[in-house]
Amino acid sequence: MSSPLGFRPPLFSKFGKNLKDLLNKKYDYSNELVVKNRLQDVSVESTVTLGNELGSYTGNVKATHTSKKFGDTEVEANTKGYSSLEVKANKFHDNLTINAKGVQKDSLSSKVGLEYSQDNVSATADYSYDSNHNVEGSLVAGFDGLSVGGMTKYDVTKGEVADFNFGSQYSTSVYTATLKTEKKADTLLASFFHNVPSTTNLRTQIGAQFSWDLTNEKRVLCVGVEHDVCPHTLFKAKAATCGTVDTVIEHKLSNPNLKVALSSSWNSKSSRPDKFGIGLTFGEF
Repeated sequence: MSSPLGFRPPLFSKFGKNLKDLLNKKYDYSNELVVKNRLQDVSVESTVTLGNELGSYTGNVKATHTSKKFGDTEVEANTKGYSSLEVKANKFHDNLTINAKGVQKDSLSSKVGLEYSQDNVSATADYSYDSNHNVEGSLVAGFDGLSVGGMTKYDVTKGEVADFNFGSQYSTSVYTATLKTEKKADTLLASFFHNVPSTTNLRTQIGAQFSWDLTNEKRVLCVGVEHDVCPHTLFKAKAATCGTVDTVIEHKLSNPNLKVALSSSWNSKSSRPDKFGIGLTFGEF
């Protein structure tokens, strides 16, 4: 654990995570039914997603076991032939997490990684295999809310650098400002996230992201907001300069224990939503 006066910087992959979650989470345009149950250390999530054609659907089951002495073990499978096993061991040492994941879909892929974090520094090292062998690493140094770091990925099979990026982030308990690159430093991302202080338990979050594709000279600005209308109702919206507007309304009921989510995506050239989804979640969410 970090000391009271120490600052533990985020992993490089977590740079801008709050803003990314604001602009992406809950925007689900599939029509699905989810049932979540928990029995002691095991949680099970079952999902049925309706297809575009009448009578077509897919099913997915995910089970997670949590051990206080070891960490998490997750097994997932669906009716499309996908299956996975993931192990996250984070109880052996306060600063170290060991990850291992295997996926069977069209072919077998696997990934093994280490995450290390302490005051003023965090680092990762990963090895993955799908059609190629890849080695990836990242390093971040931080002090008093400011973090600076980068990552690189090397394709062992092709014998070339597959990706590299760098960035910086400054964060407080209220806001986070991030500047980073993507796709071999070919895309520049600048983002700002603000958790609006409130005297109640109702949250309000706002944020914006500017994306600049340096090769194609494509620039996109996206702004988003999430607001708790009341303890049981949440509203989200985002708009981008490419002409899209997306909204989410989520409402929770206590009897039965049900969460209803309505998602829609609109294009400025159309008066009707391009995408629309309804999600029903029963159980412990």
